[in-house]
Amino acid sequence: MKFIKNHIVFIGILFIYLIVNLFFLIMHPGTLFNEPERFGEAISMYGSRDGSLYAKMAWQLINDGVYGYNIEGSNAYVTYGHPLYLTVLFKIADLLNTNHIMVYRMSNMLLNLGIVILIYSISMRLFKHKWVAILASIFYMTHIGPLHYFRTALTEIPAIFLFLLTIWLFLFALAKDKYRYHILFGIVASLLLMFRATPAPMLLFAWFIVVGHKGFKEGVKIGFIWVIGPVVVMMPWVVRNLIVFGEHYLFSSHSGGPLLGGANPFYLIPQDVLVQQSIEAGLSDSEFGKQRIIEGFETDLPLWLSWFTVGKTLWLFFDSLGNPDGLGPYNGVFSAFWLGFFKFQNMFVVAIGFLSAILLRKHKPLVYLSTLLLIYIFFSNIFLTIPRYGLLVFPIVSIITAYGLVTFWTYITSKIRNIKV
Repeated sequence: MKFIKNHIVFIGILFIYLIVNLFFLIMHPGTLFNEPERFGEAISMYGSRDGSLYAKMAWQLINDGVYGYNIEGSNAYVTYGHPLYLTVLFKIADLLNTNHIMVYRMSNMLLNLGIVILIYSISMRLFKHKWVAILASIFYMTHIGPLHYFRTALTEIPAIFLFLLTIWLFLFALAKDKYRYHILFGIVASLLLMFRATPAPMLLFAWFIVVGHKGFKEGVKIGFIWVIGPVVVMMPWVVRNLIVFGEHYLFSSHSGGPLLGGANPFYLIPQDVLVQQSIEAGLSDSEFGKQRIIEGFETDLPLWLSWFTVGKTLWLFFDSLGNPDGLGPYNGVFSAFWLGFFKFQNMFVVAIGFLSAILLRKHKPLVYLSTLLLIYIFFSNIFLTIPRYGLLVFPIVSIITAYGLVTFWTYITSKIRNIKV
């Protein structure tokens, strides 16, 4: 009862978010889900082309025992995290003789609610302030992206959940100072990398934090303990790739396409034209992408520098019209008010978050979060950037924004009290 009393506001808004999730689960607003004749039945069922390919991959693994993305044979085009996640859910649906689509949507919905709980818990651990945690949770809950993507067969919701769970376990392991929690952190972090590889450099930053708190000798010991995770989770994947393909792919075999996709300032050239140019040049996507980047910085430095810094960073959170990712399918469904609200909400959280990260850089917990955000943006900006990829760190932006607003409010109210005195 004491726990409920202390967190009654959060429990209330979490319940409201559950109702909203159930509404989206049952009603399925959005043209993509309601127009199979326009998008194709498989794409409509799974939410996108990539989602349908992930689902096809899972069924192929169940029925034929073959692991391959968008191909009938084997490949290592994507890491195994998400395909196996869908495979397990589809297998459960088979055993229960129920709809596999509804099973993965319900699973993602539960993970979506878990994400909110993790945002709240991480905020409380870092800042010990209830309203920072509540505001951060609200900022995530009022973003259209999670409500859209939990109904798709894409990696977004599982990856966000694992990302925040990794951060939560890191904070927990650091506080409890027990090796078994560091082992668990290493395992969950490795699972995250099998869904999304981009957060990998963040682990090095996490190790520096450990060294700062525990000293170099203990930091080295904990670092070796973390390695248990990759050995258990990632080594089988590497060995499989080495045996099957003769290549020790740590993550996936497809890095060329995203690199070429990102070598296109402000998407002034259609992507299919770039691919055709690489073919005509007799170069792979990766080689042609590197060539374009080098030549671009040599011939038009302002354009390419602005693209790889400000341009791509903005593209992680907004489309060309300033809309958050996931809003597009609802243009003909939501009223102008709600379309404007979701657009403004995204802009507000991102803008205040970045401003807070700059102005409050002396606050240590906020510096840690800001550094994680900077690392993710830096490595994302090397490759193709689209607003969907920015959703992974939107919870971090939400926490930073919440802390900035609460700090600003505290500062203003203290000034007003002093004036009254």
